[in-house]
Amino acid sequence: VGRARRGGRSSSCRSTPCLAAMVFENAQDRKDTWLMDDDEVKITYETFEKAQNCGTAIIKKEDHTVGNLVRQQLLNYSDVRFAAYQIPHPLDHRLFVRVQTADDTSTPMTALQRSLEDLHDEFSHLEDEFNKELNSHMQQSSDPFSG
Repeated sequence: VGRARRGGRSSSCRSTPCLAAMVFENAQDRKDTWLMDDDEVKITYETFEKAQNCGTAIIKKEDHTVGNLVRQQLLNYSDVRFAAYQIPHPLDHRLFVRVQTADDTSTPMTALQRSLEDLHDEFSHLEDEFNKELNSHMQQSSDPFSG
């Protein structure tokens, strides 16, 4: 029976690479999953030729949180016929948002832009309300997290 040696490693781990060391050998640097480089473009747009008034926005370094919010916001608009998002692979940090509008009065890109602006407004309002309540609570109590 292989007994643990100094450092908690068994004798079999010295002759072959440990599984724990191999797992993280090819891991991406975490900041590369969300931090944009200076020369990177955040959003690109491609027209989807197989359907009328349809296109795909490719948003770099975002995940399901943003994808679901944007999709849901787009579906709230009466001029949007279809909205969906896809993340091609968990290690591919791109978000594909496909939008189809009902007619030529609104393009998919303008609908996407409007959804992002509306979400920004909603989150700004949420932040303002949170700060207002936090400040009110802090004036009433020295401990902001007390019940």
